[in-house]
Order: sequence, then C-alpha cells, then structure tokens
Amino acid sequence: MTNSLSNKTVFISGSAGGIGEALCNSFASANARIIMHCNSNREKAESIMSNLPKNKHMIVQGDLSKADNIKKIFNEIDSVDVVVNNAALIEKHEIESLSFESWQKIWNKTLDINLLGPAHIIYFASQKMKNNNGGKIINISSRGAFRGEPNAPAYGASKAGLNSLGQSMAKALAKDKIFVYTIAPGFVDTERVKKLVTDEVKAQSPLNRVATPQEVAETALWLASGKNEFLTGCIIDVNGASYLRS
Repeated sequence: MTNSLSNKTVFISGSAGGIGEALCNSFASANARIIMHCNSNREKAESIMSNLPKNKHMIVQGDLSKADNIKKIFNEIDSVDVVVNNAALIEKHEIESLSFESWQKIWNKTLDINLLGPAHIIYFASQKMKNNNGGKIINISSRGAFRGEPNAPAYGASKAGLNSLGQSMAKALAKDKIFVYTIAPGFVDTERVKKLVTDEVKAQSPLNRVATPQEVAETALWLASGKNEFLTGCIIDVNGASYLRS
C-alpha cells in the first residue's frame, strides 16, 4: 500500500456505515490520520477506529443537517488535507403515496444532509486547506443522479446537485490548489441496502454483481494519493457498467 498519505489528515463523513468503514480502513492503511465523523452510531465508529493502525485518529459527532454542528466540528479540527463527503440519507418516498407534509419533510431532510451538508463541509474545510498549501475533496455521489430515482426522487436530485457542487468547487478552488472529485457508485454491497440487492439488480451489470465498499474506497484513495490534479471536476462511475452515459 502506498505511503503517500503519511502525515496527512483525512476527514470522512458517515464513517460508521459500510462505505465509511471501508474508507477508514483504506486511508488508514495508507498511513493517514483519520477524523471519523458519525451522527448517532458512535459505538460503531469507536469499534472501527479500534481496528485501525494507530495514528492519532479521532471521532467527531454531529447531525450534518444542522449547519451549526458542521461549524462546531471544524472548530475542533486543526487542519485537514483530504475530505471525503460520504454521509448520505436515502428514504423511500413515492409521490403517489405521501401527504404533502411528509413529502416536504423528506425532501428537506434529504437535501440538508446530502447536499447542504457537503456544501458546508467544503466551506469550512477549504478554509483550512488554503492555509495548508491545498488539499483534495472527494464527494460520494450516485448513479441515481443520472438515471433517476422514482422511489426516492429527493435522493437522486440531491446527488445530481452534489455532482454540480463538485464541478463548481473544482473551478472555484483550483487557484488555491484544492482539487475536487466525485465518485458515482451504483448499488454497493452494504448492510443498509442488502435487502434491495436482488438478482435482478445484480444482473444490471454485465459482471452480475454490485460494487463492494472496498472498490469505492480504493477509488477514493487513488484520487487522494495520486498525482490527479488534472482530473479535478471529474465524475467517476463505479457501477460495473450497470448504467452507461456519454
């Protein structure tokens, strides 16, 4: 494993989930110091951290739908070299089956966590990166941003917005040597979506499976540790050709 992240600090949101755990393992194996964000599942985050190579890792906790929580989190952080915006919310909300009040509630909560949360994280993290000769920001999006999510439209829309946010920030922050990338997985084999990964879903890919959390994490690690500055603004599909775009 590369040692190119030695002496680097990596902030990972949603670190207690399936992809989050894989991200922590991959980056810690590259000798990075991990700042692990969690919302409510601190016990799981502590369990993950206990199995990482020792490197002064720390856990920060807070609801990313609240901007003040994000500000507080970054007030606790001295510096950061890499940010991985991984935390996300997906809730089923079919337009035909909900009251308007429930519809609004899900839309607001999803956009707060999936789009405004990363935007605010980028705001605070980029200030620290500017004082540290630059950095890298990696957003975890979804193929749903492109193909639509009829059963979870707020999720698809939030991820489409995240794609645009990443491209806008790539242009805005390049002058400060801050480079921004987006990864768009399809289904990933995590506990959260296990019941949704049917044979039909697997057959969407010619590989007849979905992505592993490690495949997403290793893509993020490659972007963070390689000489990839000229890829800033890119969106990398990790969906096994289950959805192709041109």
